[in-house]
Amino acid sequence: MSASPLYIKLYEDLKQQIIEGQYQSGDKFPSKRALQHHLSVSNTTIEHAYQFLLDEGYIYSKPRSGFYVSDIESLPAIPSDDFPFVMNEDEFESGTMNERPTQYQYEFNLSEIDAEYFPLQQFRKAARDVFDESHLSLLHHGHPQGEGILRQQIAHYIFNSRGVTSHPNQIIIGSSTEQLINLLTDILDDSQFIIEQPSYPPIKQVLDKKSIPYIQNEVTSTGMRMDNLYDVPNNIVYVTPSHQFPTGYVMNLKKRTRLIQWAQQQGDRYIIEDDYDSEFRYFGKPISALQSLDTKDKVIYLSTFSKSLFPSCRIAYMTLPKVLLERYQALPHKGRNTVPVHLQHIVAHFMQGGSFERHLNKMRKVYQDKLTFILEQIQQYDDQLIVDGTLTGMHFTLTVDNGLSLEECIARAEAQHLRIIPFNRYDNTETKPKFIIGYGGIPFDQLEAHTNALIEALVI
Repeated sequence: MSASPLYIKLYEDLKQQIIEGQYQSGDKFPSKRALQHHLSVSNTTIEHAYQFLLDEGYIYSKPRSGFYVSDIESLPAIPSDDFPFVMNEDEFESGTMNERPTQYQYEFNLSEIDAEYFPLQQFRKAARDVFDESHLSLLHHGHPQGEGILRQQIAHYIFNSRGVTSHPNQIIIGSSTEQLINLLTDILDDSQFIIEQPSYPPIKQVLDKKSIPYIQNEVTSTGMRMDNLYDVPNNIVYVTPSHQFPTGYVMNLKKRTRLIQWAQQQGDRYIIEDDYDSEFRYFGKPISALQSLDTKDKVIYLSTFSKSLFPSCRIAYMTLPKVLLERYQALPHKGRNTVPVHLQHIVAHFMQGGSFERHLNKMRKVYQDKLTFILEQIQQYDDQLIVDGTLTGMHFTLTVDNGLSLEECIARAEAQHLRIIPFNRYDNTETKPKFIIGYGGIPFDQLEAHTNALIEALVI
């Protein structure tokens, strides 16, 4: 008897058929009804398998038409459960980005914000101010590292909010975390990495795609395990210390200090600190960035505006130590900056006028209120539901400890018209059913219904 649920085996078999070329890009994929009849398995099993294929971009749906195979060459050449949110271009054009074969009434999704509170008027004013200045330079290619006005604002912001010390000239702006990591691997040529287990998907995707050596160190409740740092030749450590993805754990000061000391002992050692959603800390004293502890320029600081502004903003940034900045400048093929010049100026104006800071302060309260409400409801069932990773960010983990299996939990969620993300999509070593609960995008007036559906699905 297989240790994996049937829907996992089906999903893996179908994925392998696509990878091996049994289906070509654009081919119509079998309907769920046809596959159910052919394999004599339940509709729920096929629903789960297709949902994984959809989430990971191997297939896409067209309204009233069916499922189609995605462009295989554009898919990541790694196990797809390490990078679950790949969208196919046709989905955007056909308007099916938010459409799934199963229409869920309740969803605890990651990477969503509460757009209701976004200061659209102030952002529109920043855009108007930028274009009213009649800058013809907005029509041309910008600086390869990003526009100076935005790098200046970022340097000011990360110093005041996270304690990160960086000159604007050390900052590089990109369109995504993945793009900047890809650039970093060129700068850190011939390096070997240590990353977290489980890990943030973009880092593993880039390393696997470029065949760069790495090992994975287990993440505990106090941060990544470090007992082997001096036993291996790997010289680059990638961590998400302020809110580890996906566990939500925060690295303690002892491990932060130990990691800094390790990096400072050899010239080729560096730490990549991904601070992806640290703006939102709700309980306890704010923890400064790992980079703020560094006195020898050994930390590369990386972050994004996806959560603090909006996901479609597509602006990420990193700060380079001076030695690595020289390496970057010496790269023969750096390419042009991929973030639109006008958008960089708009965000810079938005930050310059204080609107960004006011927006963050407001959203910190909004998300804290949402989290507090959900936790208060779940707390009544603390003998069955174990909560972790609630100090920071816009997601936490929920472990089910009442005898239900993962497949039973998912089936019960389906019955509630509820979509929740299994933790084993990122870490298949977890023995108990565990889920990643993203709550940022749920409107307040729907929060109680969402939470009730979650409890109904997971509590017995």
